[in-house]
Amino acid sequence: MRIDVHAHIIPESFVEVSPSDREEGAYTVSFTDETSGEVLYTARSQAGNFIAEQMYSTERRLSDMTERGIDMHALSVPTSNLFYSMEPDKALKIARRTNDGFAALVSAHPDRFVALASVPLQEPEGAAQELERAVRQLGLRGVQIATNVNGANLDDPSLTPFYRKVQELDVPLFIHPNNVLGSDRLRSHHLANLIGNPTEDALAAASLIFGGVLKEFPRLKFYIAHGGGSCPFLRGRWEHGWRVREDAKTKIDRPPSEYFRLLYFDSLTHSGPALNYLVETVGPERVMLGSDYPYDMSDVDPVRAIASVPGLSDAQRELIYGGNAMRLFKIEA
Repeated sequence: MRIDVHAHIIPESFVEVSPSDREEGAYTVSFTDETSGEVLYTARSQAGNFIAEQMYSTERRLSDMTERGIDMHALSVPTSNLFYSMEPDKALKIARRTNDGFAALVSAHPDRFVALASVPLQEPEGAAQELERAVRQLGLRGVQIATNVNGANLDDPSLTPFYRKVQELDVPLFIHPNNVLGSDRLRSHHLANLIGNPTEDALAAASLIFGGVLKEFPRLKFYIAHGGGSCPFLRGRWEHGWRVREDAKTKIDRPPSEYFRLLYFDSLTHSGPALNYLVETVGPERVMLGSDYPYDMSDVDPVRAIASVPGLSDAQRELIYGGNAMRLFKIEA
């Protein structure tokens, strides 16, 4: 089975498309509180870096998946739709609506989709409660979080109750960049994505390792977007730094490599040699197929990218195509 673990969507039930919008490649997203009728969020999106209907149309997505040889998507919202900067109560209501929408999508296409919950991580206790509902009641298989929460790194102590709940539920966490560091210097040339995203991925991994999150919660199953960004290439530097710098040892008493090996990564590197290095560094048991559908920065043929990695056995290649994802998401063959 070929499972794409990095595929974004806005549920079609929250999208309105007028005839003029369709011609312009735009759509409107609207979330309403079903109890009070309050409009929680509404925005018109001009799809400049993806084809609009690929973001919301289930029919178009299924067609693209078939064409690209993908059996299943692990669905997640664009990270801008995590709404960490919104008031927690309102963000929680949107997360609940989103997770309900995801559950409906999975119910309609259980052989093609699993879904990752959205949670208001700016209020970790509420995030933990919503994740429990999403997993136990709705059947969602994991959770997506951003690389930081309004500028706070992922080792922030406030996140402890959330991590405790994720470990209890035994579901994977997908880490995706948002609100990238140094954005004031990355405004031109699409550098917020080209440099900001992979740097943010590495910062998230370093925070989990050096901040002691993986020491305290060793059963958490994080997988990081974009092949981990720059962190696979920094592994040796982290190891050396831990050995020679006391300030790198304040939260962990074992080398960073002991915790690095607990992480998973998607395959989205846009480079054969980089993907080969990732697989050699972390092992084929820690890499999963990921495309970043439907963005223009996606890999439209991730199957081919994995097929091109040299030296893998058929069994190892099948792990990357879908076997590892099946294990993490508890998908039955």
